[in-house]
Parts: sequence; C-alpha cells; structure tokens
Amino acid sequence: MTVAAHPRVPRPSEDPHGGPRRLVGSLAALGGRHPGAHDLLLMQCTGSLLPVGGGELPAWARWVLRAHPWVTVARAPSAAGSPADTPYPVRCTRDASAGAETWIPVTVRGPDCGQRLDALAPWAAVARTLRPEQLPERLGLLPPARTAAIPALAVLPAAGELVADHRLAWGPIGAIAYELATGEPVAGPLSPLRLVLRAPQPVSRRDALQLRRALSRLRVPLQAELETRHGAVQLAEYAASPLTVTLLTPHGPREVHDPWFPREL
Repeated sequence: MTVAAHPRVPRPSEDPHGGPRRLVGSLAALGGRHPGAHDLLLMQCTGSLLPVGGGELPAWARWVLRAHPWVTVARAPSAAGSPADTPYPVRCTRDASAGAETWIPVTVRGPDCGQRLDALAPWAAVARTLRPEQLPERLGLLPPARTAAIPALAVLPAAGELVADHRLAWGPIGAIAYELATGEPVAGPLSPLRLVLRAPQPVSRRDALQLRRALSRLRVPLQAELETRHGAVQLAEYAASPLTVTLLTPHGPREVHDPWFPREL
C-alpha cells in the first residue's frame, strides 16, 4: 500500500529537494544501507517519530515537522523491533511485507536557538536521505543574497577546495547542512561552519595540522571532525598532538591514543 504524502509536501515531480521520494517499505528498499551520524532524513510520516524517553511529540516539534519534515541522524545506537514493541501505535501505514523495524536515532531541530528533541525514527518511514557530501552542490539552490549574507555559506566552496587538497570526502553539518537540505534560513551571520571529513584511513598529525591552519584562514568560526571507521575526533584536537584524544562513538565518548585503531586505555 502506498502512503500519501503530507498535504503540505510537494509531489515528487515538484519536489524542491532535488529528487523523487521513496515510498514507505522495507529496509531492503534502500539497498540495506543504514544512515550514519549527520545524515539528514526526509520523513514520509512524521507522526511515527518516538521521543526518546517516551511521550508524545511536543507541539513545537509537530509544527516544525509539518513545515519541514527533515531530521538529523544522531550519533547513538539504532534499535530493532516491530511497531508492536513501541509504547503506542505508529501512525503510519506500512508495507505489510516489511520485516522487523529498525529505529534510527535522530534529532529534531526547533525554531529557537538550542531547541532540540532526541527521537527514534522508523527506517521504513524515511522517504529520502541526504549525506553531508551531497549538500555542497545544493548551495546554488539558495538565493545569492542569502549566501552572501551568511559567511559560513559564502566560504563553503573555498573550504571544499582546501579539504580536496588533502583528498578527503567532506560535507557540512549542523545549521548550514540543515539550511542546504531544507532551504529554511536557520543559519545566522555568526553561525559556525561545521564540517565532517571522511577519513577511513589514518591521517598524519602533520597533514591534520596543515589542514587546520588552512581552514582557519577562512575567517569564519569553523569546526571540523575527522570521521573514522570507529567514530569521530575533532580535527583541532588531533592536530594538537595530545597523547590521547576523545573519540565520539555511538556508545559515548572514549579516550584513545589512535582514533583509527582504538584500544581501551
């Protein structure tokens, strides 16, 4: 059975987000790929979100999701189970042939600064995913005046060139990522440019220091994290060459000597 789109959501042919949406179905419909931290998910059925800790979605979250049904994947463990395992029924028509549900940890961004809601989203209700690497190409979809008014948006191409010199896949995260995905003007003139740098292979401290220094010349507040196979470490911390660094993992932060080969200290 096909789920009708929310009345305020354009049809696929009119989709301003750059592509057709997936109908609700099983995990296999997306080739089995699970989203990672900082991915943005377009929800087909926002009423199926479950706040962490139980209860109903607050009024502000329902209002935000009606206008822009995007959520950000959090760095936390996924959960498995069927809709019958949830505290109350999931209000979303689902493919009857779908197997046990996979619940993705997500964050809903509120209209006020710092307003966030941690929730679980059923993978079957995800219509589309956008990875940070896909977002820079969407810069041209924003009005030129908007890009010029927000320094973190204006320097995005220059940041990409600096990262490309080090042969790392990259993408924006945080407020800049959300604005590029949704078109909603959530970033401000003082918003930092936050980047995730994909580093499945080890990066030397020397290269990290060179990249950090190059990025610091962009003259905007900038935060970058190196994403390894085991989690993320802040570029500035790693480049400073401390004996240990904080590795951010789905199960919480860990103090390690090497973020690519973490061992218990």
